Amino acid sequence: MASGLPLRPQTPASSQQLIRSDRGSMLTMSDDNVMMKQILATHAPDGREFDVKLLLQHVEDILKRATLQAQPDTSQTTSEIEAETDAQTLHFTFITMFDALSYIIDRISREIAYKALSGIDAHATTVSLFDMLESYSWDAKLVLTLAAFALKYGQFWLLAQIYSSNPLAKSMATLKQLPSILEHSGPLKPRFDALNNLIKVMMDLTKCVVEFKDLPPSYISSEVPALSTAVALIPTAVYWTIRSVVACAAQITSLTTMGHEHTISTTEAWELSTLAHKLTNILEHLRKQLATCHQHIDEKRNVEDFQMLLNLFEMIHIDNMKILKALIYAKDDMQPLLDGTSK
Repeated sequence: MASGLPLRPQTPASSQQLIRSDRGSMLTMSDDNVMMKQILATHAPDGREFDVKLLLQHVEDILKRATLQAQPDTSQTTSEIEAETDAQTLHFTFITMFDALSYIIDRISREIAYKALSGIDAHATTVSLFDMLESYSWDAKLVLTLAAFALKYGQFWLLAQIYSSNPLAKSMATLKQLPSILEHSGPLKPRFDALNNLIKVMMDLTKCVVEFKDLPPSYISSEVPALSTAVALIPTAVYWTIRSVVACAAQITSLTTMGHEHTISTTEAWELSTLAHKLTNILEHLRKQLATCHQHIDEKRNVEDFQMLLNLFEMIHIDNMKILKALIYAKDDMQPLLDGTSK
């Protein structure tokens, strides 16, 4: 749903915090402004649309199953089974959509992998991704990048989960040094914990950004302070989330190329925790604005419903059914009447 939000919001004061670069120096507010102006300059959406929420659901499903367990958890709850049944009805829609997006997702994945192997700094890699995604909306940039990461990250853990029982997976896993990595999973646990923590915050922030896109424009506009504040902060949220994707991908690349002997440095550990902290702060701020937006929408709808009732009471009716329906079933969720004994 198009929300009519401004395409090039200004960088808000709330995002002008001291941040650390890959080289260990502190960036000032002025440097942060320059960085965000560079990102905003790459933003040139051309109106192309796809089902962002559907793709995000698949990304979330991959990432929540990509864990350090040797065997996949095959147990399912009733809600998970029902969710899978619902997902089957959307299978054709997703396949059609993915056919259209597979090229850009693959390009993003290859760009991240190449830059990680080349040792190019995270900011430069992030900017190159924004250049590649210039035609997409902010939420679409975010979800496409997460999808590219989820494919590689999911592949890594899928091999880890099945290599011991699948000859093909075993050969592939050996090339990626997975057996050696898993044998030393104890010492590597802090690294994977840091990755999982950052990935969780990345997903939470992405879902929050996508929620703003779903706000009904008939009940709220960018003139509402809470929405205008959020709109101004979203580019910063997208930048730092994609920057976090780059950092996570670099960690996996270092493991598969250098093996378990590559010990995470203090700087790398600091980077992951700092990114998680930064994203958490942005998420908290956006959630507050989102709650205020929902409150504004509810108030507008309540006023609208009240006015509708007033209009109904002023009209002449043959019977009182319209009024009763408006009072009792204001949200058009009328349930069928059931006989308590026979149904």
